[in-house]
Amino acid sequence: MIIPLFCVLLIACSENPPADEGESGMIIVNGVERSELARLMRQMYDEMKLVSDSLESGSSVSPKFYTNYERITSAHATEPEKIDELYQSMADAFLDNYESFEGDEDGQIPAFNIMVDNCLVCHQNKCPGPVKAIKKLKIKPQ
Repeated sequence: MIIPLFCVLLIACSENPPADEGESGMIIVNGVERSELARLMRQMYDEMKLVSDSLESGSSVSPKFYTNYERITSAHATEPEKIDELYQSMADAFLDNYESFEGDEDGQIPAFNIMVDNCLVCHQNKCPGPVKAIKKLKIKPQ
């Protein structure tokens, strides 16, 4: 009876606790510390890649990501000092462009490319690491 109880206690004590964001909004993902904003932007890239692929194949899309994307104005950043007036104005412009994209079923490709351009301008000024990947999201006119 003592051995099974000891085994259960040993297993329970050895489990890793779930990732905790804490006040900084940082968690460890695959051994790398990532902020809430970095995770959100990675998700945005992945979703925009799916949209880009769909539009390039001739499919129309009707994504509804706005509620999630509007967190770019408030999510904790890896480098909070970079969240300044320029960043906020670029984030607001992105959200405006995203609303235009969602509302323009006939002009989705140009509206999508405007959104991507908005991402590029901001990243060229604030965080150039993903610029090369973001450029690949653009859809060539047909």
